[in-house]
Amino acid sequence: MKRSYLAIALSIGSCWLTGYGLHQSISGFRSAPEQPAAAQSLSPSQLFLTARQKAWEAALLVQHPPHSIDTWQEARVKWRQAIRLIKEIPKDAPISTQAKRRLAVYKTNYREINQRLRDEQTAVDNFTQAQTLAWQAAVTVQKPPHPLKAWQRASQKWGEAISLLQAVPPHTSLTAKAKEQLTLYRSNQAAINQRITTEEVAKSALQEFSEAATRLHDLQISVVKEQSSEPLGIPYENYRNLVRSLRTALNQLEQQPGGRKHPAYVDLAMTIADYEFALHIWESYLNLKQANAWWLFNSDFYNQLVPLSEIDSNNLLQRYNVKISQRAGEAKVSLKFTLWEIWEQARQRVYRIQQKVASLN
Repeated sequence: MKRSYLAIALSIGSCWLTGYGLHQSISGFRSAPEQPAAAQSLSPSQLFLTARQKAWEAALLVQHPPHSIDTWQEARVKWRQAIRLIKEIPKDAPISTQAKRRLAVYKTNYREINQRLRDEQTAVDNFTQAQTLAWQAAVTVQKPPHPLKAWQRASQKWGEAISLLQAVPPHTSLTAKAKEQLTLYRSNQAAINQRITTEEVAKSALQEFSEAATRLHDLQISVVKEQSSEPLGIPYENYRNLVRSLRTALNQLEQQPGGRKHPAYVDLAMTIADYEFALHIWESYLNLKQANAWWLFNSDFYNQLVPLSEIDSNNLLQRYNVKISQRAGEAKVSLKFTLWEIWEQARQRVYRIQQKVASLN
């Protein structure tokens, strides 16, 4: 607003009458009445002198900005009064030429004051609205956990608050404070956006686990209905790839800030442990079969028995309801029914995770 200060300064510096010194001029201002009589009762010189006093008072009010709305409004009133007084001077008065020059300067200053007042009002309005949005954003995410939509609403409100603060005009009474709040608001939104990323990764992981659990369940049904050529419903290689994909999805959640604290994380970690344990049992069976070539001639396609000595039997028997059979004096479990039991527990856990996450809505 350099132009504003320059225009106002010019109006003060050039409003003295020719031949007046500084002391004489101030004395002249002081002699003018605070509340002049009706303009019609004042002479052209009195009108001019009173207008100069109003201009002087207006200029003094806005020294050393920024100022509040009230101050700019008061200054605007005084400039408007000065303009009205100048306009009352008759065109044929000896002082009319000087009055005309003063009128141009006063109008310029009046416009500048109007702009400063609009800027200040914009600053106040924007700052107030930004504070309200910030409060709403903070309340939205109190006492987590929350669903993804709640974090997204909070981020949107922080974004709106930031936009309002960015639109605060320069050189207002709230400009510096708005810049301080901008730093805080941006930091808060960044934290919320990171939480959104974590929620999106968790949502994607849960979706992948859910689809895998459903797929394995459907494959089991296809075997029972004799609609599959695979004894377990899925080839070993396909299952191994499925488990690796699920592990990758869980690892991505672990790498997110707060990922391990997500409501779904513990249950997903237990579920991948189920699937990996089932994979380990399957691998143990295949390794054992490969090491005993005679099995190839004694078809084990339907029985597929795994000796407990070849696997973590304690973990298996403690966590899962499996049936043990004695074959040739050795305790064994069915590969098919053991894996199906593990998969079913995993499926039920995934369902509970979905219910838990859905309850946050």
